Amino acid sequence: MSKFVHRSTRLHCNLLQSYQMFTQEEKLKKWLCDEAFTNENGFEIIINAENLKIQTKGSRVLEKKNEEKLVIHWIEEDKDIDSIVEINFMQCAKRTIHCVEIHILHKNLPDELIDFYNNFWEKALDTLRYYYNSDWVIQDGDLTLTKLTGRSL
Repeated sequence: MSKFVHRSTRLHCNLLQSYQMFTQEEKLKKWLCDEAFTNENGFEIIINAENLKIQTKGSRVLEKKNEEKLVIHWIEEDKDIDSIVEINFMQCAKRTIHCVEIHILHKNLPDELIDFYNNFWEKALDTLRYYYNSDWVIQDGDLTLTKLTGRSL
């Protein structure tokens, strides 16, 4: 039976900035991987970490809605993984133009890799969050702050 991993985070940035962190090679290398290759027809990420080797060669974008959603056919031949990664981008609240919520749903994973990918996405999103927020974890009560809404006093 296949299972899934769901992870999310909030970033102090706008929708375009958050979307570009997943679609531009140089920005992917700032938080997710050592090497990244993207183009209009495909998507390839090679992730090399000290104790972690993920090579998504052959992965491609199945669906792309600018600043809203990415769906990636995630393939790792070495681990015999053929899965789907769905990434959704949304404003945290109606009036927060400088706060984006990102949800990652990694589907069709074998049972034995659920913990691995849960940890992988948690660490990756923590790194991305730190890139924009430093140590700040944006809570629900923070959504009315002027730095997130763009309103001045």
